[in-house]
Amino acid sequence: MSDSQPLGSLLAGMNTEAFVSGINWKNGGMAEMGRICRTRIILLVLVMVLSVMSAGCGTQPSGASASFKKKTNMSNKDSALDTEPSEDFKGSADSKDEESPFVYLEKKEIEDINEPGAVYEIYMPKDAEVTSGFASLNQHGISYSADVYGYGEAAERYASFEDHLTLKQKYAHEADSDYIDVADTGIIENGEDRYFIFTGRGVDYDGVSFELRQLYYLEMQPSGAGILWNAIVYEDYADEDTEPLIDELAACHGINLDLIKPGSSWEVNMDQDTYQAREGDKALEDVEGYAYMGLTSISDYYREAHCSLMLPKARIADIDRTSAYSFLHGVLISADVSEIYSGNALVTEMKSSADIKYETALHNTQTIRNVQRSAMLPVPGFENALQMAISYEKKGYQSEEYLPRVEALCYIPIDDTFYLALEIFLSYEQWDPSTDAVIAELETAYGIDLFKYCGGPKEPEVSDSKQESTDAGKAAPITMAMLMGGNEGTSAPPSLPDTVLWFNATYAPLTYSNGFNWRLVGGLKITEENKELTDWGLQNSWNITDRESALEAAERLKQQGHRQTCQEYMDELKEMGLLDLEEKEFRKKFLQTKLSSDYRYVIAYNMYQEGLDADYMAAWDLCRVNQLYADFYILGYMTYEEAMDASLENSLVLQKLYSSWEEMVDGYMLGFQFWSRDSASKEDSPTKERYRYYEMLKGSDDSPYELDWNMELTKSW
Repeated sequence: MSDSQPLGSLLAGMNTEAFVSGINWKNGGMAEMGRICRTRIILLVLVMVLSVMSAGCGTQPSGASASFKKKTNMSNKDSALDTEPSEDFKGSADSKDEESPFVYLEKKEIEDINEPGAVYEIYMPKDAEVTSGFASLNQHGISYSADVYGYGEAAERYASFEDHLTLKQKYAHEADSDYIDVADTGIIENGEDRYFIFTGRGVDYDGVSFELRQLYYLEMQPSGAGILWNAIVYEDYADEDTEPLIDELAACHGINLDLIKPGSSWEVNMDQDTYQAREGDKALEDVEGYAYMGLTSISDYYREAHCSLMLPKARIADIDRTSAYSFLHGVLISADVSEIYSGNALVTEMKSSADIKYETALHNTQTIRNVQRSAMLPVPGFENALQMAISYEKKGYQSEEYLPRVEALCYIPIDDTFYLALEIFLSYEQWDPSTDAVIAELETAYGIDLFKYCGGPKEPEVSDSKQESTDAGKAAPITMAMLMGGNEGTSAPPSLPDTVLWFNATYAPLTYSNGFNWRLVGGLKITEENKELTDWGLQNSWNITDRESALEAAERLKQQGHRQTCQEYMDELKEMGLLDLEEKEFRKKFLQTKLSSDYRYVIAYNMYQEGLDADYMAAWDLCRVNQLYADFYILGYMTYEEAMDASLENSLVLQKLYSSWEEMVDGYMLGFQFWSRDSASKEDSPTKERYRYYEMLKGSDDSPYELDWNMELTKSW
């Protein structure tokens, strides 16, 4: 039987009469007849099975296959899919009794929980559990899930499915995923159905390398509803049933699924620079002076604020009314228009976002090291814009090499209510000869310095055509500051006298932990939102509401502070006869007292044993005095001259108590530990975290501790 000849035609062409007439009835003819009947029955069943299989699953034509290609935009023409739901919500009563032509698949019912009574039948893995409109299975290294896409017209489901691919493309390149060698087939039409395959490589939280293979399939129903199902293949958990199950899914839908089989290889999408706007989306227009950047605009949800936006023109790019993103040559940029809610200052928004990114990276010790956090810096060309960055090194895919990553934030006010929130993620594991050129254009467009966080450019080999577009003595390219009406003269804060910078350095770890700029008095520019932020902090942390309560709080710290409390703890331990005990004996007896729940007693004991008196932690009190004077100036409780005069007097005391920045910081950290009752036994303890801020500042290019500790502090204001 040839592969191309239908089995039905072979059966039709058989001369059954010749079989019957040739039977020797006397020599076992009855047995021969039985064998012929059984043969005919088997062939008949085989025809029926092949007939069912040829009908397949879903609404696809025969012969559909998958290969990686550029994403296509579909045109949704009028069809029978755009009709009101009818009785075909439910399959025929006999369908349950049909014998499945598959070993691993069978028809199962799945309901639309958003439309009571709407039930559909699709082929899915036999062991899949279906409850409350959702099907799921985790077997044979395959994670399968399905639910009903029943809302709206078919065209809406097609558009939503394409959005699904768009989100996958973005998510794959975000810091949380950070996949490499990412590829996708684009949306493939399979009759009325649609599907795409998505692949990539990554490293999980435990540092284990893996390959990602995913199939997403939109199976349309005659009513116009759709079933969205997906299959994710995990090669490490595959078994002998994995490929046969995938083969049956492929045969059922008439498509080729070799790309998701364990061990399969794929070609990475190489046409990164081929930009084409999605149908219905805004486009990135060419910008003179740039080879990669394009220009568009976005707005808030209610179209109250509109903002120009520059992004790289890339295959993976998406721009809608309120947000946009683009990924090109290892650089992901996403943007949206956000609202500054009442009482929520811009610096608070940035600090909150940066804290999350910093903590996430810091606690991923299996794959990430050398986590650094920049100060919150102004953006050149803008009055109140801010920038900040979290940088670190991350373990590479199937490699022990650690490569730089940068998560940068840039917030630019649009007006008093809205701001442009820009996030940039740089992955040097995906670096190629064009990466540095893309970063350089981003720096030019936004006025920010990204290279300093990842070790500088690697001398990219930019093609002649692209180089010519950025050279040739042309006029300076347009910038976001120009587009948004910024002031090109606001590139840096005014320089303060060295004595004032010395004051600022005393409380720089706190400034840095808040994400502020140590070169500014109090770490902040004086704006209404920063006044509001400072006032909130003083009221909640210090119960300071006016000049009188402000000066009283500063005086208490200068005269008493936590060093007095520490002395009281030492005195109490001495009265109990515990202060002079050996450590082992001290711990034994201390644990028998009612004081054992307060770790400050242990700190007081350790200080005494090391020969330190309570005044050693004076830095904790006096550094905060300088911070308070700066805050009082910001809120107008003190004039600038008053605040600086008071800081000078206080700083001269600090200089006499300590011999260096290192010694002062040691006393400061000891006081912080005492105040916070922190044993500092864990890596994520508050004390160790505060000390890390000091180490970051000390090692930065703009370290306040480069100032001479013994400099002559003089009035220069």
